[in-house]
Amino acid sequence: MAKNHKFLKALSILAFLFILSLAFSQILKIGSARNKIAIIPIDGMILSDSIDTPFGEESVSSVDVVEFLDEANKDKNVKGIILEINSPGGSALASKEIVDKVKSIEKPIVSWIREVGASGAYWVASASDKIIADELSITGSIGVISSYLEFSGLLQDYNVTYEDLKTGKYKGIKSPYKKLTDEEREILLKKLELIHKIFSDDVSKNRKKDLNSVSNGLFYLGKEALDLGLIDILGGKEIAINTTKQLANVTEAETVRFEKKMTLIDVLQKFGASAFYSFGKGFGSFLVSKNDAAFILK
Repeated sequence: MAKNHKFLKALSILAFLFILSLAFSQILKIGSARNKIAIIPIDGMILSDSIDTPFGEESVSSVDVVEFLDEANKDKNVKGIILEINSPGGSALASKEIVDKVKSIEKPIVSWIREVGASGAYWVASASDKIIADELSITGSIGVISSYLEFSGLLQDYNVTYEDLKTGKYKGIKSPYKKLTDEEREILLKKLELIHKIFSDDVSKNRKKDLNSVSNGLFYLGKEALDLGLIDILGGKEIAINTTKQLANVTEAETVRFEKKMTLIDVLQKFGASAFYSFGKGFGSFLVSKNDAAFILK
């Protein structure tokens, strides 16, 4: 009996130690996983609202990106943020909304440009602490464009008369059914130049160097961009993660992706809305409405 009692006691101690070691390992595991690096994708055209065009061009909503940034900023376990950029740019206002949010966050933010980080998307990247891109990535393209299709010649060919009833001399200045006058063209160009100056000046301020010499609308490959001071490091995802850890002063952290999850209902609603929009308004009408009043950083 005494031997059995000693055996059971020893077994109980071993079991207790085993359970205790498991508990400690779980605590250590939780502690090591507590630090997180948030990855927020900016994929496609930057617009105020995310839509898919009939051409299949993806877009990203500035509202969604700002919400993800705010969520990551409020999460105490998130020590740093990576903006995973693959975008040619987009709306001037939508781009600026993301830029302003990035500037307001004190946590380290690294922009990782994958294939393209141009124009409005580069503006966003310039507001981060470091910019990383592959040597073949496309960056820069600091410029503004406002374009639309003009149908006046087509109407004339088919003997269609365009009646323009309006109040206010410049109302309908970008109507696709008439040619711009020299005065109207000059007015629009001045507005583009003002947006371009705001864009270019802020990029230079963000990068802490005068970049007016490369604010000419040209795009640059990553290798060129590094020499010009448009980016900081050549590399990919791993370098982006390691750089973010260094800036956050952490050695271990798990990556957490922040992106909008689409349900089946969302997909069906999106498809239905797109089909209704395309068939209801017509192809030509879509082209006009998309560009009628937009100033695009692209």
